[in-house]
Amino acid sequence: MTLFDAQPWLITAAPIPAVDHRWRSPLSFDPVFLEAPDDWPTVAPTAPAENAASALSPLSLMGETPTRPAASIYDPPEGPDDAPAAPGLDLVLVIDTSPSMTAWYPAANAIAACLRDLPHFHSVQVIEMANRRPAGCDDLFRPTDRPTLQAERFSPERSKITLVLTDGVGAAWKRRLLWPDLYEWASSHTVAILHVLPHHHWSLSGIPAQPMQLRAVREWCPNRELETAPTEHDSAAQASTAGARDQSMVIPVLEIRKRWLDQWTRLLLTNFLVHQQALTVTMSVPPNAVVPAPTRAQDDAPDASQLIAEFHTTAPEHAFNLAILLAVAPLNRFVMQLIATELAPAATTRDLSAVLTSGLLVSLEPSIGEGNDYGQITFDFLPEVRQNLLAMGESSQTHRAIGLLDTYLAPYAPAFQGISERMRQPTVKALPAITECTAPYLEIEHSLLTALSGETAAHRAVAGALRARLDST
Repeated sequence: MTLFDAQPWLITAAPIPAVDHRWRSPLSFDPVFLEAPDDWPTVAPTAPAENAASALSPLSLMGETPTRPAASIYDPPEGPDDAPAAPGLDLVLVIDTSPSMTAWYPAANAIAACLRDLPHFHSVQVIEMANRRPAGCDDLFRPTDRPTLQAERFSPERSKITLVLTDGVGAAWKRRLLWPDLYEWASSHTVAILHVLPHHHWSLSGIPAQPMQLRAVREWCPNRELETAPTEHDSAAQASTAGARDQSMVIPVLEIRKRWLDQWTRLLLTNFLVHQQALTVTMSVPPNAVVPAPTRAQDDAPDASQLIAEFHTTAPEHAFNLAILLAVAPLNRFVMQLIATELAPAATTRDLSAVLTSGLLVSLEPSIGEGNDYGQITFDFLPEVRQNLLAMGESSQTHRAIGLLDTYLAPYAPAFQGISERMRQPTVKALPAITECTAPYLEIEHSLLTALSGETAAHRAVAGALRARLDST
């Protein structure tokens, strides 16, 4: 599984001179989100870091220079005397933690590590946005994080930047709960949104970005001082300035790609008009904010086969094939990435994200099963969906996935120890004891036995016996 598009870059400017090593932190940074066990196969640890570093390289121009500011991003410093003399910026990285964003946690770890390694940031603070089931704006952040988010600056000598990393899918975007916070931050410092999805998929998210022509009146000006040029739909008199646009703020929205970040850097460091995709936010939640659709009436709710058919019609092929493979397993983000990496190497993080937003899964809060992070079940398929997906898969692939779980997951979910042998030669005697902790895993084992029941009569017999035991507890 790959984290970002592995596209070659065309270098159009000389490299920036190496910055004095004194401004690089010698400390190792803990990842923002827990990483998979060391002995699990995952995406190569250097791949996301290198890709993120490539995309974030334009930020290396964002430092104060002792002799002159850069005239444009195409006029880089020419010698050591022009390199940043000291870290002059403070960065706050806000990471969306909606269920669909769990697919992007490895990328988020890589991006945070790259930002911390850039020499011109005096500090990099990472704050998680609670975007799972927020009741209102106040539920998005911990009270202890609010002062960091709301501060205009951490020091009079340093400018502040806030970057929001998101896929725009969670409730905070659909209901526009983050609008007041974005407005407040943009009033005092530089703010931008890093969108993990490609631009042509933004229409599926809750971030209605529009193309704009923006100009910064000075370096590192807050968003409220960004000027917008009139478009073909506006009269010249409607061109807004910082003083005329008191009721709304514009927030640049960027793909995590070098070309997009180049343009944003150009906006911040020059006085040129720069084309940007931007979100317009207001001080309060708009009255016409999108809200979740009412739940369908019970007799109108689609059954599992309908849900799967809809997903099959709209999803990329790799995403649908990945969903079939995931039906084999008790799901958490580590298991999903394990299966994607080993059994679906052509699938991307966007494919996994598509599965998470397919409507086939539900997020479990609190999680069930084992108490450890790697063995617990945090996502589950809707009723009958798992069984239908398993029926669509090939038995050889199902056995491969089972073997993978037996090897890597079993140490963290004891109910899965020996499951590979139990699927090849099922016996009632070999079934684990049913407890509150093991029952969720045995429900999945029953689905696997049923899916493989065409192989032998023993599969059918053991599946029936296990069903009877589960129903009686």
